[in-house]
Amino acid sequence: MHKRVGRFFAVPILVAVAGTATLQAEPVSDFYRGKTISIIVGSDAGGGYDLTARALARVIGHHIPGNPQVVVQNKPGASSLLAANYVYDISPHDGTVIAAVQRPVPFQFLFKTPGVHFDLSRLQWLGSSTKEPGVFVAWHTTPFGSVEDLKTKEMVVGGNGPTTDTELFARVMNLFLGTKLKIVSGYPGQVPIVLAMERGEVQGVANWSWSDIETRHPDWIRDKKVRLLMQLSLEKIPALGDVPSLLDLTRTAEEREIVGLLLKMKALGRPYFLAPGVPAERVAALRTAFDATMADKDFLQEAARTLGPIDPISGKEMQRMLASVYSLSPDIVEKARAAVNADAAR
Repeated sequence: MHKRVGRFFAVPILVAVAGTATLQAEPVSDFYRGKTISIIVGSDAGGGYDLTARALARVIGHHIPGNPQVVVQNKPGASSLLAANYVYDISPHDGTVIAAVQRPVPFQFLFKTPGVHFDLSRLQWLGSSTKEPGVFVAWHTTPFGSVEDLKTKEMVVGGNGPTTDTELFARVMNLFLGTKLKIVSGYPGQVPIVLAMERGEVQGVANWSWSDIETRHPDWIRDKKVRLLMQLSLEKIPALGDVPSLLDLTRTAEEREIVGLLLKMKALGRPYFLAPGVPAERVAALRTAFDATMADKDFLQEAARTLGPIDPISGKEMQRMLASVYSLSPDIVEKARAAVNADAAR
């Protein structure tokens, strides 16, 4: 039988949502009444992950039995690994702490990123608020107007960590498309990278969430302050018309399969999880509350103003999606891992 990377998923990943075998007799409403739930955001304040978590925090408590308070705490660092490890290792495993991490986090386990302390099969996913297609953006004063320009001239792009979208996809483009992207790392988040681009410190962003551009900088699109060179998504963004897709620019079937695997990260959008050990009835209550929040008119109104479109994925859907990723052949996973870690930025 063909050996699979996801062998430890032989017991379906959905089993993880069962929590511990010893369930609390205390009703969910009694447990949460008077409590405070903390959402630990693994990125800096002011970015898309942070703004989404704060919008969620203002509404979700109304849908949780017992109506607890919900607060947001930022714990940026190591591309959300600090936050993910904290929730997995240190935080109370009682349903009072929720992780809001960057979308590559589930893949860091797959790619054996140093510093990962969590076992993906034990995380209990609440869901994701949206799919998050990305766009490669060049500032209007730079000499870059097409993908072909990226192959003939060195372009300086900003990055906020080796396992984040901004750097990971830049390395993949250098490897598979022959682009000449030079990554300037060390920015604490997407907002500082965009400011750096505006100041001329970097020339572009290899991956910037389309919803962020559309919602927070529509004038830049209107006034052509940015050039949209490439879209990064499993499905093309209708508003971008004939802007080429990274998936379509791949040269071989194998490259397309590898890039498709990496683009599944974009489908996870803004993911939220609970630690192992949270009792099953609390996991179920929080999942129900998350789904209800995604349809709540107050949340949707705020999202329309500050976050962009909401296209949620349920916790169960996320578990299934990740199980399918981990069932891929070891050969493809190893080649994807090599592409992600390739030192092709120069």
